[in-house]
Amino acid sequence: MTNVGMHVSETVVAFALLVMAAYFMKRNGTLHQDDSALFAKLLTQAVLPATIFYQLWTNPLSNATVAPVMIMFLVGISALVMSWLAGIVLRFDRQSLGALMIVSSFGSSALIGYPIIQYAFEGNPRALAEAIVISELGVGLPIFILGPAVAMYFGGTFAGTNDLRTLVKNYLQSPIFLAVVLGLGLSHVDIAAGTPFVDTFRDALEMVQGSLVVVSAVILGIQLSFQPLQGFGKLIVVSILIQMLFQPWLSAYLAGPFYVSAENSQILVLISAMPAAILGPVFAARYDCAARTASLLTFTHIVVSPVVVPAIFTLLS
Repeated sequence: MTNVGMHVSETVVAFALLVMAAYFMKRNGTLHQDDSALFAKLLTQAVLPATIFYQLWTNPLSNATVAPVMIMFLVGISALVMSWLAGIVLRFDRQSLGALMIVSSFGSSALIGYPIIQYAFEGNPRALAEAIVISELGVGLPIFILGPAVAMYFGGTFAGTNDLRTLVKNYLQSPIFLAVVLGLGLSHVDIAAGTPFVDTFRDALEMVQGSLVVVSAVILGIQLSFQPLQGFGKLIVVSILIQMLFQPWLSAYLAGPFYVSAENSQILVLISAMPAAILGPVFAARYDCAARTASLLTFTHIVVSPVVVPAIFTLLS
């Protein structure tokens, strides 16, 4: 196993231990289910935007990121189609098919991927900056648009283009998207080193970034719930195969023809192998599209990720 592969294995297992610690804190009453909303708001409104802004601002990117973003988007769309075809062949009911498509197409890059990349590529700040751009443009934007659209259509609550306009508008006005735009913009502004206010501001952002792993683990630990798996076997197997095996394989395969660097190829494989995004069950619940099924599939992904993610990364990278 390569040094990076070993570091990925250690990082995923360590992150899983943090998640389980938060889960047991919920079980003994230290944390509560209602705390999840507060921590989720803290993550999406403060910690993630600060991390994204800091990384993009301090690590100017090159045109080499364009190809990985395109690959990530193509891989997500391919997974969406694959899950739809699998659901048709296996004759899943309409809502379960929608839940499968949502869960199996775009992974949990921000919630789980960033903390893992941050430590797996320790000492290489550019790796996290590259991962943020690849993830936000290749995964974040599509999941905010296509995820709700699929949930609306298969959940039977699609209200036309007005819903889609609202979703796109909300994403474009979100702190995460604004952080991407501002970070990319300031990365090309020449600011003299040693400027007191700027250095202090960067130090503050770096401190906020340090909380990313813990806040993410707490959210997952609070939301984690073990449910009976009877009757969901086919859905679970298909979802894991598409999300955590097919996607990283396709990413690795496309990296060659697109002349992606070795480091970005590793980042692509790692992001593609991430478990399902927590947003999937949120969209499914909002639009009445088998929310329980989406939640079960998502948490099954999280449970198997300490084994699957390092194995796939080592095999493909």
